[in-house]
Formats: sequence, C-alpha cells, structure tokens
Amino acid sequence: MLNRISLMILGGTLLLAAPVFAVEPTGLAIMQLVDTRDDGDDLIQKMQQRLIDRHGSVREREMASFRKDYGKDSKSITYFLAPSNVRDTALLTWDYDGVEKDDDQWLYLPALKKVRRISSSDRGDYFMGTDFTFEDIKQTPELEDYNWTLTGSESMQDQDVWVVEGVPKTEDLKKNLGYSKTRYYIRKDIHMFIRVVYWDRKGQELKHRLSDKISQIDGIWTVLHGTMTNIQSGHSTELIFTDQRYNTGLSDRMFSERMLKRGYRENE
Repeated sequence: MLNRISLMILGGTLLLAAPVFAVEPTGLAIMQLVDTRDDGDDLIQKMQQRLIDRHGSVREREMASFRKDYGKDSKSITYFLAPSNVRDTALLTWDYDGVEKDDDQWLYLPALKKVRRISSSDRGDYFMGTDFTFEDIKQTPELEDYNWTLTGSESMQDQDVWVVEGVPKTEDLKKNLGYSKTRYYIRKDIHMFIRVVYWDRKGQELKHRLSDKISQIDGIWTVLHGTMTNIQSGHSTELIFTDQRYNTGLSDRMFSERMLKRGYRENE
C-alpha cells in the first residue's frame, strides 16, 4: 500500500514539474514556454565577445551585463569594458511584454558623449560590428510580431527538441526586423532554444545561432557559450558567459539613461 501511495505522489509531482500535452502544442504555446521559463528575478554576468572574420582574424572584447525582471517586462544594461576603443560604450534596453508598447533601447557612445535612441525601425540594424541585431540581443523575440508554427520534432545535441518557425506578420515588420523567417530548435525539457536559423528579407538563409553549452547555475538553466554565424559574409560572433550571479536584488536605478553615461566603474 505504501509503495502504491508513493508512486501516486511521485506521479503527481512529475505532472506539476513540467507541462504535459495531450496533443502536440502549438508553435505559439511553445514560444510562450520559452518566454516564461524561470530565468531568475535578476542577473549579473561577464561576457567575452570574439568577432571572427572570414579569414579567421579575431577581435576580442570584454563586457558586463545586468538584467532585472519587472513582472513580464525586463530591463537590462550592458557595458563594454575593453578594449579601449569601445570601453564605456553601453546599451540600455527596456523590454516590454506585448506589442501595445514599443520596446525602448538607448546606445551610449562615449567618443561622442551622446546617447542614441534606437527606434523600432532600427531593430534590424547590427549592433557594434557583431552578427547580432538590436532585436537579437533581447531575451526572446516579441511573440506577437510573428505567426508561429510547430513544424516537427527531432533530436539535437542528444536532446529532444521542438522545431518552431516564426514569420513576421506584416511586410513592415519583415523590413524592421531584417528577417523573412526564423526557425527555433527548442529543448523540450528546459524550454530553451539551442539553435536558431534566420532568413533575410529576400528569403535567403542568412545566419545560424547556436547555444552549445548550457548548465544549471543556482538552479537556473544558463547559456555559457554561444555563436552567431553569418553564412553569407563568413563572419561570426562568439560569446562566452561567466561569473553569473542571480537574484542579488539589483537596484532600479541601474537601468536608467543616467547610468549609461556613468559607466560600469560606478557600479562595481
């Protein structure tokens, strides 16, 4: 009798631990799981960025980033620490849930002592010579900008993944985002994408994004290494994430235009 009760309790616990679908979920439902997965209330981390051209030449940069969630919204700020030609450049993002309010982004350029506001029409512009656009560097895409379709399931990196395609809903969105289609490969167990394929506005395959090292830190699944490769230009951007600290109680004042100009040294 005890064994039977234990099995019933265990079964109930497993049902609560992860969504169970009687049929395959929709593409939108899967992307909502990605968007709402546990990523901590806030995060501090260091980043090493390596820009690699088609000839194999490498430029390296060091960065630090801070993120804080506000319900379904989030705010983040990223500082360039080295080398000297990009030091103190900073990007501030206020990422709002839904399309009722446009996300806000500001880029501080220390050489000009000027803050540039990134408009919604600039989301497809590339960020600081990397292979990431301003849209790419956000946590997840704005789900309501796309029509999402589950196209199948497969195995990748020894994991079961859903394959979900997103097509921007309007021609204006395709123009602003810079993509005619994206395809996400999402781990079924932890609801994180481990690969993304992007097509340009003309429908040609453009970029591949790969997250090939994911580990748990403080109980939260965290990307430790990733690469974005532009297959048309042969250029790639490698990111190495270290020194993660979750749920430290970051101050709201961290995420203001004023802090863009004050720089990382003021926040150490």
